[in-house]
Amino acid sequence: MSSRSQTKKLTLTRVKDLSPALCNKEINVKAIVLESNAKDEANASNNATLLVGDDSGCVSLVLPKTAALHVRLGDILQLASTQLVLKSNRVYLWGGKVERVGEFLLLFKESANISNITWVKDPKNPDVLVRRNPAKRPKPQAAK
Repeated sequence: MSSRSQTKKLTLTRVKDLSPALCNKEINVKAIVLESNAKDEANASNNATLLVGDDSGCVSLVLPKTAALHVRLGDILQLASTQLVLKSNRVYLWGGKVERVGEFLLLFKESANISNITWVKDPKNPDVLVRRNPAKRPKPQAAK
């Protein structure tokens, strides 16, 4: 029996289900690459940020620039043992095992970017983070 048939099937997490509750846990995601700054000369960091998405939304993925240079727009990636990181009150996928499993044939939803959601402490329970609803922000007071 080949080693491929013995491999365990990964349980995939959909992008819309990503939340700070999954931080510090290893998750598996299958997504298509929508944007990448790996070839940006102005980016002096050793990391590159890629926008990846599935049929439920999109999220930012941070990879070492050396690995991200081999990823093209439209590649379908299977991310195994990836960490979900909360940084500056926003969530990002970080590292893990990246495997290219196809290209161009995956439905995606670019409008729901999970990394653009700001997470704040719940006023009723400070141990819980909740999405800040931009529609409920207080309106600025006019200068008197």
